[in-house]
Parts: sequence; structure tokens; C-alpha cells
Amino acid sequence: MIRPLREAARSAAVALLRAAPYLNLYLLGNIESLGFDQPFCEFWGDFDGPVLRAMVNRYMQGWSVYGNADADWAGLAAVVDGHPVDAERLQDNPGGIPSFLPYLRRYEAFKVEEQQVMDLAEADFRPRPAPEGVRVRRASLTDLGALALFYSDAGSMSRSPLGVERPLRDTRLWLAEADGKADGEVLSAALTNAETRDLAMIGGVYTPPQWRNRGLSQVVCSALCADLLATGKRPVLYWHNPSAGRVYARLGFRLRGVWRSARLHRHGAGGAAYPAED
Repeated sequence: MIRPLREAARSAAVALLRAAPYLNLYLLGNIESLGFDQPFCEFWGDFDGPVLRAMVNRYMQGWSVYGNADADWAGLAAVVDGHPVDAERLQDNPGGIPSFLPYLRRYEAFKVEEQQVMDLAEADFRPRPAPEGVRVRRASLTDLGALALFYSDAGSMSRSPLGVERPLRDTRLWLAEADGKADGEVLSAALTNAETRDLAMIGGVYTPPQWRNRGLSQVVCSALCADLLATGKRPVLYWHNPSAGRVYARLGFRLRGVWRSARLHRHGAGGAAYPAED
């Protein structure tokens, strides 16, 4: 039976998701930080009697799904298909089945990406100091204007001013800037998209082309990881670009699995669907 999840289901939901915490970090983070009563963050579960077998989570236009092989996947997909808010993204790491996409009737994927998931244990961490002339520090809300400009033209890492403000308020963001200048240009930055009591998802790692090949992404990630580890949180991230993977490996990150995400549109909305990128 499929029904909306409320606070009474918290322990069952967390127990299910903890079977694959690296893949379910966003789901776990949403439960910890937002709970079950937010209009923009909703949860549904599939129960076999008292046992929670699977669940889906909507956060604005994005959906995440996880569960066991015997879950009612078609019923969970009907929740996504029937929701009045159009779905645009899917975290497609469902657990018990290869993909959630075949169960959707209203939507299809027009872009699918598979990326490598890595995590960093404190014992493996190899920190990197900032080079001469560069200061690395945790950003605050006073940096919002400079960071909004920085991320406005950051390629695949671009985000809105609200998307920059959220980690400044709710999680954390570290930046590298020219040392000795009160209003120095942002040279590189990294942030956490989600955090739980013991895990944190790193994202938004970006260095503009004119500042690359100086090790700045590695330096700013190193500072962010040191901050997380000091608070008892294991850093987790995913990547598609092999050069980024090498940067993280030098810091001590190790492979844990595959992160699969899809961009969705309604059937017949235009644009051919295509399979996962190589």
C-alpha cells in the first residue's frame, strides 16, 4: 500500500535509506533538515503491512527514489506521474531495480548521466595547503554578491543567487581569493548541497578557466573537507570528468558506486530521449 509519509514513519524511512547512505544522502538530508510537513518537500512510501519497502521524495521539481526489489514500483511511479508539479529531475538510484524510468508513463528522460560516487575517510585525507598569494576561507552571507556573480557563468555548475544563498545559510561554502585584498576576486569555490549528522554531499566545485591549472579546486575542496571532518561528517561527492576524479583521488577520496541522474520532460514534449552518457 502506498501512502504519504508523516513524522511517525521517520525511523522506518531512515532505516531503509541507511542501507545505501551514499546514494540516499539527499533523501536523508531532506528528512533531517525539513521533515515531513513542507509543501515543497513531500514523501510517499510503499508498505507491505507494517514494513516500508520503498519511498519517493519530491523536492520542488526533483524526485528521488529508493527501495527493495519487491516494492510496488508502478504505484510509486503513479505518484510522480499524477503530481500537479511537473517533474524535471530524477535521482535514479532506486536500489532494488536497475532504473525507475521504465515505470513512468507521463515522463521520459531526455538526458541521463552516470557519475562516480566517492567518499573520504578521515584516515585517508591528504590535505593541500593554499599556494602563496591565495587565501582560502569559509564564506558568509556578506560574500553573497560576489559568489552570485561567480556562479552566474559557471557552466554546468551555474546556479541562481538563491542557489548560492542556500548553502551560505544552511550548509557551508568555501572559497579561494587573492590574499591581501578585502574585495578580492573569487578564484575557486566549493560547497555542500546536503548534510546529515554524519555525511555531507560536496558540489558546486568550480574554478574559472583563467585560474585553472593552479591546483585551486583541490585546495578549496581540501579546506571544505577539513571543515567537514572536524565536525564528524564524511565528505561524499560524484563526478563525470576524469580530471576531477583525479583531483579528488589525490585528496584521498575512494570510489563507492555510481550516481545516476536523469532530466525529465513529458512524453511528446520534444527532443529525443537518449541513453546514459559514456
